[in-house]
Amino acid sequence: MENDDIKKTLQELKVLCDAERERLEGIDTLAGGPVDREIAIDFWKLSNAEIEREMWNRLALLDEDADCLPAGPIASHRPILGKPIVFLKRMMRALTRPYTSLLLQKQNRLNRELVTFQLLTFLKLRHQEKMIRETAERAADFPDPQPAGADNGKKTTRKT
Repeated sequence: MENDDIKKTLQELKVLCDAERERLEGIDTLAGGPVDREIAIDFWKLSNAEIEREMWNRLALLDEDADCLPAGPIASHRPILGKPIVFLKRMMRALTRPYTSLLLQKQNRLNRELVTFQLLTFLKLRHQEKMIRETAERAADFPDPQPAGADNGKKTTRKT
């Protein structure tokens, strides 16, 4: 009975959130300004398993892109102007390396910490969901409490 009430309340909340989201006319309103990319997935319609898979995929992408220091050699695909372009790029990188390395190392640390924090958030969410399931299973083993004032089928005698 209680689970049905919870499910009903959750469904009502979903309907209210969906209506509010529709009223806001889009992500630009929520973000307070224009968003430069479209979100191709309507996350509200995903199942729990799909949401979790999407979360882990996004975390893997964040982890891959966490290192923002330039990697690999500088190259150019232009046949004639390629060598001067590569030379200029190497010179610019050499001149700006002390400053950009300092900034990009700080950014790399921040990116790694954010990815780690997000991973810990996902893991904590899993632990909490497990605890909620276990608590619900234990609660299901308890008998339903009798409402106040119920006589439990016993006759009570009153002394006067």
